[in-house]
Amino acid sequence: MDFLVLAPPVCTPAEPPSGAFMLACGLAGRGYDTGFLDLSLAFFHRALDGEKTRAALDYLHGATDGYEPMRHRSATGLLHKQLQRFEQAHPGWKLTLMDLQTPSRLHDPRGLARLLQEAPSPFTSLWADVLDPVIEAQGPGRVLLSIAYLAQLPAAIDLARFLESRGITPVVGGSLPTSLALTGHGIDALKDVFPDIISGDGLDLIPHGQSERMLDRLSWPNILSDKPYLSARPIIPIALSSGCYWNRCLFCPDRTLGFARVPIDAVAGLLETIPDSLKEARPVVHLLDSALPPDALERFLALSRCHQIGFYGFARPTEKLLQNGLLEQAAQNGCLMLQLGAESGSKPLLNRYHKGIDPAETEQVLRTAAQAGIRTYLYLLFGLPGETEQDRKATLDLVVRNATEIDFLNLSLFNLPRYCALTERPTQFGIELSDFPGDRDCIRLYWPFSCNGSNPRDDARRFLKTTFNPHPLVHRAQLRTPRWLRAAHLALMKLPRRN
Repeated sequence: MDFLVLAPPVCTPAEPPSGAFMLACGLAGRGYDTGFLDLSLAFFHRALDGEKTRAALDYLHGATDGYEPMRHRSATGLLHKQLQRFEQAHPGWKLTLMDLQTPSRLHDPRGLARLLQEAPSPFTSLWADVLDPVIEAQGPGRVLLSIAYLAQLPAAIDLARFLESRGITPVVGGSLPTSLALTGHGIDALKDVFPDIISGDGLDLIPHGQSERMLDRLSWPNILSDKPYLSARPIIPIALSSGCYWNRCLFCPDRTLGFARVPIDAVAGLLETIPDSLKEARPVVHLLDSALPPDALERFLALSRCHQIGFYGFARPTEKLLQNGLLEQAAQNGCLMLQLGAESGSKPLLNRYHKGIDPAETEQVLRTAAQAGIRTYLYLLFGLPGETEQDRKATLDLVVRNATEIDFLNLSLFNLPRYCALTERPTQFGIELSDFPGDRDCIRLYWPFSCNGSNPRDDARRFLKTTFNPHPLVHRAQLRTPRWLRAAHLALMKLPRRN
């Protein structure tokens, strides 16, 4: 085997971790013998094994006609009770279906390395039982370790040490080190714990043409995991583009990265190489784009129709989605859900940060999508610098007016990226920057900040607790929205009048 791509715990066990999977697809698309092993999936199967979880797991695997929201909530609740065994076996560690907390600060790679050296690791037996046989059987030329989330960092550090004990120095990369190198702080701290670390899309690992990108050629890799994902239908992550086609938001950390489309032939090549056994299980494509370009979505519909495959993704709720009957066509060709980044119901607030979103267009998109049978997952952002009570109430009013069209809610608090247009000129937006103690030794993607002596995030928390969340129509949408295994399972949630 030329390459073995590893995804360390923890990331959601509902679908393959997108960065590691797409890297494996890009290498396989160039003819390299590439294996993909999701160690996080194996880790969760171990943690969830037991008689008390069997019925819950059977439901999550077997509800091929769709999940019932309340039954889904009960099933995931049972799984979290089982995960408490992990906490009892490893005091100071806390595990959920989406996250991991450690006795040491998660943002401190050096501290995590010391912790794992001084105390028993929760992961060592996993490496010996699951990874060792793969290495022995496959003999990979290079081992690649992909890290997307901070929650993967402790296991990644322990995994790199384990591989080095086997005479293998892994190449460490992924979206976390790439983000730190470009727009964050702490890449030097990562380099202290990983001897061989790279940023970017992984193309530097192989000979390539000057203008080529990793996603320009895609094919199905050799999947080495022997456990099923916690999903009633397989989820396949695929990107139609990289970067954001809007690329003007003042708090976007990726404005300098540019926007590029993935060739539709590459997407077609990946779909054509899906194994027959997986096709028979009616897979669903998770479109990974930070914002689906409407023209790319339109081109993808021919592929979704040809392969009779469902899909969902994140989109900007603007009038471009309403042109030429695009939403209706999407619904007819497999679109199960759209995550709609409305962010706010306040047009002045959205205009201030160059979001290019009009709440009136958001409402029209919500109505059109719901009427077409597409599930709607509305993303709202609170705590922006300068956000007023009037702005927040405008967002509540938007939700109330469109309660019958909004299926699920995602409520987030604003984080200020360390490098973006706002941090280049903070005083223009009334922002006062502060910093963390010991920041030089830690990973930091965001600035602590205040505005006129107060914290907009705290103001937003109070509004959500006292005004927004208690509203009956908001509460109803939140009950439909599972706390765990979110997007992949929301696309499969059984709802009246939805595909």
